[in-house]
Amino acid sequence: MGKGTVHLNKPNSKCLNGSNFALEAFQMNRQTSSYSLALLPKTRNLPSYQWLRDSIRSGILAGMLGPGQRLPATRELARHYGLSRGTVLTAIEDLKAEGYLCGVRGSGIFVSDLLPDQLLQSKEPESRQPPTKTVQLPRLSDFGKRLKPFQFFVNPSSLAFRTTLPALNLFPTTLWAQVAAQVLRRVSCSDLLGCEGRGYLPLRTVLAQYLRASRGVRCEPEQIVIVSGIQEALDLVARLLVNPGERVLIEDPGFQVAYSVFESLGARLQSVPIDKYGAAPQRQQFRNARLLYLTPGHQFPVGVTMPLRRRVEILQHARDAGTLILEDDYDSEFRYSGSPLPAMQGIDRDNRVIFTGSFNKVLFPSLRMGYIVVPPALVEPFVLAKTMITRHHSIFDQAIVYQFIEQGHFGRHLRRMRKVYADRLNALHYHVGERLSGILTLSPIEAGLQTIGWLKEGILAEDVRHAAARRKIDVVPLSRYCHKIRQDEAIQLGFAAIDEEAIRKGVMGLAAALDGLDRR
Repeated sequence: MGKGTVHLNKPNSKCLNGSNFALEAFQMNRQTSSYSLALLPKTRNLPSYQWLRDSIRSGILAGMLGPGQRLPATRELARHYGLSRGTVLTAIEDLKAEGYLCGVRGSGIFVSDLLPDQLLQSKEPESRQPPTKTVQLPRLSDFGKRLKPFQFFVNPSSLAFRTTLPALNLFPTTLWAQVAAQVLRRVSCSDLLGCEGRGYLPLRTVLAQYLRASRGVRCEPEQIVIVSGIQEALDLVARLLVNPGERVLIEDPGFQVAYSVFESLGARLQSVPIDKYGAAPQRQQFRNARLLYLTPGHQFPVGVTMPLRRRVEILQHARDAGTLILEDDYDSEFRYSGSPLPAMQGIDRDNRVIFTGSFNKVLFPSLRMGYIVVPPALVEPFVLAKTMITRHHSIFDQAIVYQFIEQGHFGRHLRRMRKVYADRLNALHYHVGERLSGILTLSPIEAGLQTIGWLKEGILAEDVRHAAARRKIDVVPLSRYCHKIRQDEAIQLGFAAIDEEAIRKGVMGLAAALDGLDRR
């Protein structure tokens, strides 16, 4: 630590009288971390006690030392600044007398809650205060001007029927902590240095094996770039492959974040309609289109799985027009029925498909880890862009995920959750059939964490949302994912995060809401 700085504990208590508080303050502040405070330069003729007193007072008035902040012990201050303890005590006593500091026996010296300067100041009546000037914001770039807010359609106060949410209470947190502890105990100097931009090689190696076996993806570890999730993957693809003004084909209804990313970077978006087989782009739409964004494994938000024939047809159109495809493998790990289909990337022989997936729903959302599988010709620019923007993802998180997969925990967790989610989907179908027959019809999905409920003619999804919210039930109107193409009235229902009893109660509440709307 350089001269002119001193360690001070973070504020965690208030300076009050009383032995109970003294003990509490001592116990709380023992656990606080410390940081450095820069003090005033010391002039040659100024007595040392005045320099220390003035420096601490300035720090308090500038807000560098907050109310309740504990100062270091006087012996520590004396040792650090090469002063006698008597000099330090004189400065501290002066500040106590002025009202800036107070002492608690057995706990230390603290910054006072109420400073003497505040006691001398009177607040000017609001009516007499001068009007605040309007601050002109700096000019934004074209990218900044194109940014639009997007919304995650969930109500944090409810669980039924929150979308895109896994069953976090069933995640093996203790096991995860054990794996993390094993990884951290073996940390080396090279681990502290970091890894290459594309990510931790052992993770990319086991991930390539997993994707080849479970998703039919044709890839080598060198083609995989570890990212924070689908959103970063979208951003990298858009930055590297789409210029402002170029056309991007995108599903409608579709993923709101994808729309926001491509629009913010100046792409011209063209809606692709959804039918019972998923995205249904017409051959002529591919002409001069730079990119097509798809969720074939489990279309978001409708939930249908694209059959092989449609996939082959789209690949043919893309090859003829020179269009690239971004395949978002959304929720495909959770498959409940039907024969597994290989990813579009796996049946692409022209290296036109970029494949992306995420661990954030399979494991837990705050992990913030996903991956991109890029064609060999695009590996270098993707790695350069990732390295320039964020250098690399946390190597410790990557190492933990690698060990979680390598030790077999990932596969066991995935198999367990598939069964749990399948049971919950069946429960949702059963209770909706019992209580909402003729009013709400669930879409038959093969994969994913949510489904779509089509409403009886004459009932509006927005009305359902409001009526359900009054019963603390969360549903999302399908129209909120639409842009230019309109669908029939429907609501999106998440089932993965809630158990069968909560599903039953949620359906009962939704039935009450819908019954009132139906009668009206």
